[in-house]
Amino acid sequence: MSVELPKVEHALDVTIEKLVYGGEGLARTPEGVLLVPGVIPGERVQVLPEPPRRGVRHGHLVQVSETSADRVAAECPYFGRCGGCQHQHISYARQLLLKQEILRECFERIGKLRLDVPIYVVPSEPWRYRNRVRLLVEKSTSGFMIGYRELASHALCPVECCPISSPGLETVIRELSQGTLASLFPEGAAELELFASDADRAFWATVYSSLPAPARFGEAWREVFPAFESVCWYHSPSGKEIVWGEGAITSHVGEFHYRVSHHSFFQANRFVLEPMIEAAVGELSGARALDLYAGVGFFTVPLARRFERVAAVESQPAAARDLGANVGVAGTRVRAYDKLAERFLATTSHNWGLILVDPPRTGLSKPVREHLKHLRPQELVYVSCDPTTLARDAAALVASGYQITSAHLIDQFPQTFHIESVLHLTRIG
Repeated sequence: MSVELPKVEHALDVTIEKLVYGGEGLARTPEGVLLVPGVIPGERVQVLPEPPRRGVRHGHLVQVSETSADRVAAECPYFGRCGGCQHQHISYARQLLLKQEILRECFERIGKLRLDVPIYVVPSEPWRYRNRVRLLVEKSTSGFMIGYRELASHALCPVECCPISSPGLETVIRELSQGTLASLFPEGAAELELFASDADRAFWATVYSSLPAPARFGEAWREVFPAFESVCWYHSPSGKEIVWGEGAITSHVGEFHYRVSHHSFFQANRFVLEPMIEAAVGELSGARALDLYAGVGFFTVPLARRFERVAAVESQPAAARDLGANVGVAGTRVRAYDKLAERFLATTSHNWGLILVDPPRTGLSKPVREHLKHLRPQELVYVSCDPTTLARDAAALVASGYQITSAHLIDQFPQTFHIESVLHLTRIG
């Protein structure tokens, strides 16, 4: 659809060429590349450019002159102000296509690799999928607010709903936004992390604050929200915490179940957990498998069903404790190591048939890449939450004698720019 709109003084009239990782659209101008949020490739838009920052020029969308057929109305009333979502204005089918394009481009631009295999896409329910949220809390003489950071800002965007959160979590957000339990929070700023098990059966809450815990905070929280099996107040300056309840909840993923405690990482989309395990583990089997950055054992537990011996390595204290508990049901088939990946790889043997890695956004460190190069397992599975570091690491692995045999895009975070992917690599020769 094309609608001629009056030009805004000082605005540039540009056509969006593509989306880049981070959620912005790229347009080319005589002064160079311009990045604009809230657009779709092919749209003609009017943009007010901002001064360059660190060599990058951003712009503020003023008007859409030619609208993409994939533009839709955002479901969230805070979209465009809240910094949590970037793609709510794009139809979900187009979001998936754009993410595939971005993943391929990252391989070509950063890794200098052509991704010759198909990208198998695992879609999600596009709304109410998140089983984990982290909110900002502010209390002052002017009132009580909860929300997320504003777009491109550290300021708080107060919210009363969050339509990408699970129904149970959204109910808690709505209650808190209306002042429920506000009297329990001390004045000042804090962060509140909420986690829900499968189907919203059980929950925990963690408050991160520079102030000590108020008396009876956890008891009062659990009286209002009985499904919360555990509440934790973490005092940031001292590193001390008070826990009311079990300290963890159990989350089920198909036939597997996992203990997840406060501060432990667990995948955030309740709809794609089983397909993600299938994409990573599939029909792989053999004698020995190694799971690096194992977390609470999300992939370790299913690997133990298919391999004779499995080692799982995790260094984050809370996750390492959960990992030990979760793999205990496998008996001697699995051994958990509370170590950094670099330290474990420096002393391990060379006879791993499979190594699975699920590193943080920073990807694999150079020492880990070098160790993998020398260990040379027959199969490598790389689970990634950042396509830029994945492309960098994949290039190093291919150069050391591996070929990419399959790629999956797991849409963990609909309505956002985030891309989760699973890459399978097989040793050549």
